[in-house]
Amino acid sequence: MSWLEPVLVIGGILVAGFLAVWLFQRSLDQPGGRAGLGTGGNGLGLVENIFSPGRGDAREDLESQKKAGAVLPSADDEKPRTDAVFDDEGQLRSVTLRRVQPPAED
Repeated sequence: MSWLEPVLVIGGILVAGFLAVWLFQRSLDQPGGRAGLGTGGNGLGLVENIFSPGRGDAREDLESQKKAGAVLPSADDEKPRTDAVFDDEGQLRSVTLRRVQPPAED
């Protein structure tokens, strides 16, 4: 019985380690899972910043552009619709369609 206890302890540690790595990898695959890792997420990220700073800066700029929000339209960009009715929450309630009358034939 003296060999069974160390085998069970080592086996338990290996299973717990495998489970921890597996759960960590699954959490990285979730949306935003790799955000916030910085250069540590890339094994050679720091080396790349030292030997090729332009490339590292370009990647950081691309990441910041991905996180930037869309440009909102200004109130002066387009005329407000006069043929639609919206509620207080901005949901479309009704639209008025106008039929163009063909010219009268003589």
